[in-house]
Amino acid sequence: MEKRSDKFLKYATGLIALLWFYAAVSKLLNFQYFISAMHKQPLGRSLQTLMIYGLPPAEILTGILLIVKKTSLPGLYISAALFFAFTIYTGLILRRFFNHVPCACGGLIEHMGWNFHLWFNITFLALTSVSIMIYTRKEAGDI
Repeated sequence: MEKRSDKFLKYATGLIALLWFYAAVSKLLNFQYFISAMHKQPLGRSLQTLMIYGLPPAEILTGILLIVKKTSLPGLYISAALFFAFTIYTGLILRRFFNHVPCACGGLIEHMGWNFHLWFNITFLALTSVSIMIYTRKEAGDI
C-alpha cells in the first residue's frame, strides 16, 4: 500500500512537471509572440535574450527532472527557485515598480491578471516547498 506522503509527492511533482511542460510548449508554439512579449519586459536586452532562449529549455528540463524519480529533488529545488523568482517579479509588478509589463507566460495563464499570477505562483511555490520538505524527511527516514 502506498503511503500518503508517497502519493502526495507523486501527484505534486507530476502536477508541477505538467505546469513546466505546458509553460514551455505554449511559449514554443507561439514563439514569435513570446519573443515580442519578452522584448517588452523591463529587463536589459541581454537578459531578455537569455530568457527567450533559456526559459523554455529550462522549463522542459525541470519537468523532466521532476518526473524521473532519481532527479525529482533537484527538479523541486529548481522549481522552487523559479517560482520564487516569478513571485518576486510579479510582486514588483503589482507594486508598480515597473511601468506596464505585458505577460509573457503563454497559454491560458497569460490571460489572467497579475493578482492571479501572484497567487498562482505562491500556491505552486508552497506546493513545491512542502514537496521538498516531505522528500527530505523521507530521505532522512523521518517519515
